Amino acid sequence: MTYRVCGTFKLVTQNALIAGGAALIIAATFSLSANAQNVETRIFDGFGDADVNNNGEALESEDVNVGGTPEGGEPGTYVPGRLQDDDGLGPINTEVSEVLDASDTGIRWLQIRGWSNAEGNAPGAGSVKPQLRIIDDSQGAMQETAGGGFEVPAIDSGYALSWESRGGGSSAAGFFDETIELGPEVDDSISVSFDYRIWRDAANVNSNTPEQDNVPVQGELRFGLFQDTDNQLGMTNPFAGRQVDEDGEPFADQTTQFNPAVWGEEGGLFSGRLFREVDASERPEGSLIGSIGDNGWTASVFMGDTFPENGGGSRIREELNSQDILEGSDVHTVAQPEDTDPDLFNSAFDFISLDLDAVYNIELSLTRATAEEEGDTIFAELSVTDLATGEVNSFGGLEQLEDHGGVEGTGGIQSDSWDYFAIRNASNGANEFDFLLDNFTVNVIGSNAVTSTCDPGTLGDIDGSGDVAFADFLILSSNFGQAAVDHTTGDIDCSGDVAFADFLVLSSNFGQTVGGAQSVPEPSGLSLLAFAGLMIVGLRRRRS
Repeated sequence: MTYRVCGTFKLVTQNALIAGGAALIIAATFSLSANAQNVETRIFDGFGDADVNNNGEALESEDVNVGGTPEGGEPGTYVPGRLQDDDGLGPINTEVSEVLDASDTGIRWLQIRGWSNAEGNAPGAGSVKPQLRIIDDSQGAMQETAGGGFEVPAIDSGYALSWESRGGGSSAAGFFDETIELGPEVDDSISVSFDYRIWRDAANVNSNTPEQDNVPVQGELRFGLFQDTDNQLGMTNPFAGRQVDEDGEPFADQTTQFNPAVWGEEGGLFSGRLFREVDASERPEGSLIGSIGDNGWTASVFMGDTFPENGGGSRIREELNSQDILEGSDVHTVAQPEDTDPDLFNSAFDFISLDLDAVYNIELSLTRATAEEEGDTIFAELSVTDLATGEVNSFGGLEQLEDHGGVEGTGGIQSDSWDYFAIRNASNGANEFDFLLDNFTVNVIGSNAVTSTCDPGTLGDIDGSGDVAFADFLILSSNFGQAAVDHTTGDIDCSGDVAFADFLVLSSNFGQTVGGAQSVPEPSGLSLLAFAGLMIVGLRRRRS
């Protein structure tokens, strides 16, 4: 494999795909098939179960109640953070009130930074920071994506996770309840990705942002995969819980009275900020249980009117977490965008700053580059895809043993297995921002991917109905070009992806029962052209 250290490229756009027709599909798909690897989608969360914390109870207040019922409003609604009158009333968005997909259980999402507007010392008695809830982000479901609002695009795949910051520097995590391991062989890979957009209709107006549109002048999003290096998940921190009594009233003495909380199972102050600076001999037992001491791989992306321009501040790093998660100096930079302008007084980085009005897919991939006795090297790459245009911007770098001299306590790759994902709005002041996250995915690629239950004997009967019909074609076309571990998504030949070879099998057996279908994929010219046309239509609908 050739590792590209830095670069920007564009995917084929929708119009180019349609113009290229069947020939382009054939060429592109055979290329995909030639490079196919075993791919397992180990984790997916589309939030369709309406259960943020995965406690098995959907539609609880902590799952869907974004801002409470507005004064004079109806239950199940919230006032967005813009276009309000003097009484705090204005356009309202409907809260999620039903389960969209009960099987979409995903992972457990919890805030891990503590509380805002606290009385007395942290963690205090304020509201959660950040607040995580599930909302409907299909196009037009919210004021900001409907006509007459800001008319920004929705992620448009149903429900999404909303992040209401309640201050800059908020942190949250998604806990896997399993360990995701990078395979031992060269080219084995792990990727984490999610769809993302700025949320203008958040329930509270952000500080130091234009009130009319509730977005940052600039902002920095940080995220990454982390390993429970010190094996503390499931342990109780006596000082992490919210400092209120059973009636929700603040404790009288906020310096000595605390509630306990379990790391990885409850929200709380798990950054260790409260006692981190206390001398170790005087530090209370259990006070640092949480993210401190956990190693990870992180990425940062910039948005808005940033300096330096063109995403120049974005980074890929390794983090030791001897300080707070996703911040501090306990990091080693693996890769950053390249300044392509030779003029010392100008900058032109080969990356991007995110547009505040666009929807993106953001991905961090970690690939085993070499396997050595002394320790492996890993190639890390950050990719950002504009979902409307298909344009992809990316940069990456190779992490080697000798790269660790500048970080105390390091020596070689810090982690190659992970238990949770963490994310943070890293900026303060004018950079405070709210956002939506959806289609969270962790893929395992290569030797340790489970290639599963794929049955090559279906011969095109993808849905198990007993015959090869148009319903099967619709499944194949909706997943065309995607990695797969099961024939039920269209991987008829069990090659690891949904490709033109699968289309050939389906078209040659179209209209047949499984028992009478033919196994040699040699369709007639008319059949091939007809299905290629349908394929283009299916792709066009899927991308529009």
